[in-house]
Amino acid sequence: MKRVLLTISAILIASTAMAQEQSMDEFRRQALLEMRQFKNKAKQEYADFRKKANAEYAEFLKQAWEERQLAPSIDPPKIDPPVQPVAPPRIADKPISPKPIVFGGLKPMPKPVVPKMPKIDVPEVRPEDEPLILKMPVNFYGATCNIRLKPGTGEVELADASELSVSKAWTKLADGRYDLMLADCIALRDSLRLCDWGYYQLTKKVSEEFCEAQHTNNTKILQAFLMTQAGYKIRIGRSNNKIYLLFPSQSIIYRAPYYKLDGLSYYLLDSDFAGSSINVCQAAFPGEQGFSININEQPRFPYAPTAARKHMSLKYPEANVSFAANKNLMDFYNTFPRTSWDIFSYTSLSAEAKAALYPVLCKAIEGKNEATAANILINFVQTGFQYKTDQQQFGYERSLFGDETLFYPYSDCEDRSILYSILVREIMGLEVALVSYPGHLATAVCFKEGPYGDYFNVNGKKFTVCDPTYIGAHIGLTMPNMDNNKAELTILQ
Repeated sequence: MKRVLLTISAILIASTAMAQEQSMDEFRRQALLEMRQFKNKAKQEYADFRKKANAEYAEFLKQAWEERQLAPSIDPPKIDPPVQPVAPPRIADKPISPKPIVFGGLKPMPKPVVPKMPKIDVPEVRPEDEPLILKMPVNFYGATCNIRLKPGTGEVELADASELSVSKAWTKLADGRYDLMLADCIALRDSLRLCDWGYYQLTKKVSEEFCEAQHTNNTKILQAFLMTQAGYKIRIGRSNNKIYLLFPSQSIIYRAPYYKLDGLSYYLLDSDFAGSSINVCQAAFPGEQGFSININEQPRFPYAPTAARKHMSLKYPEANVSFAANKNLMDFYNTFPRTSWDIFSYTSLSAEAKAALYPVLCKAIEGKNEATAANILINFVQTGFQYKTDQQQFGYERSLFGDETLFYPYSDCEDRSILYSILVREIMGLEVALVSYPGHLATAVCFKEGPYGDYFNVNGKKFTVCDPTYIGAHIGLTMPNMDNNKAELTILQ
């Protein structure tokens, strides 16, 4: 009898388990079905949104574009002393007592805004269509990219730069034939960790490769399409029957004419533009998010090492590094628009630069108090780099990113201030300000145990002067002949 009962119990348990497993399988199937339905619905809703947005925008493009007068381009300030000043030992080595400085004031600086760009789903390609897909190889700063093209994706040719021609071209661009190209551009943006300027350069390269030409109306309208579909705010303009793109920026961009719309400056960045006015389609593309020249993350270009360059502090020889820059990154930085110094200071060093510098510099300051540590870092920047003005090295004014200062044979006061601000913020974890004097740029550091020597009082915070260009000067020493009454501080937040 017991065997019968055990057998019945086993059957019941097995049946229950089987029923539970079947129930779980059914639950999984139902969940997967609902997920697939939800995903398909979301894709369809987004496709419907894009279709409607592009149709509306094509209608806007038909309307008469407004003529706007462009403000003339602004040259960057010239701030380089022709000769790098050297602090006499009797001044550099004397005891430093805190001394407050009356200064011109704070330079207002908006907090960098990072627009959130929409996620674009990669269009599915049916297996039977796969052999028909063409791949266009594009070399982008060392990264070989294969941009997919649907069968029959021919170049959209504009008869001219009139409103009607541009509207017709936009309708063709939005009919689906360029969706694979768009999806691949966005996928590359994400995989290479490109900033907005990086995506601009990528779409420019892709458009020119596809059209087999540089600045033409065809390349510009294709680039405009690839930019707007990815969520970027741009405006399309026309001058002398030629299409131009204008980009908004919270930060000033030097050597580029611009106009203001709703309090935001839109810059024309093409060097071949020679007019004083431009006809602009003022319509905003639905869902546009913004455009920023901030670099919040280093792009991941393949590493192509340049010749190594050595940098060593004269006073603290343990601060001695050798670094080979990434040529691909240097080429990318060379395209960057000339802009305000804070943009360069906010941009961190590359992973390769950090690997070469930070362990050495961290070991050099290990166990030191903050004043000594700051003096080691500032002497490294003061004496480990050869000095030349921008005019002497490049023939024009330009600021350098931290990696560029390590790469180029020479640097000037703003380059050293930018590099020092990065090192102090990232290695010592201290708050830094850029100090702009008439004709010179330095830094000031808010020490936890300071101030030391000359300092600025900013709403109760004491920022000690630290000048990476004043050779041999300790922290707290102001370079001679600086007009503090006209000094402006930019707090790097």
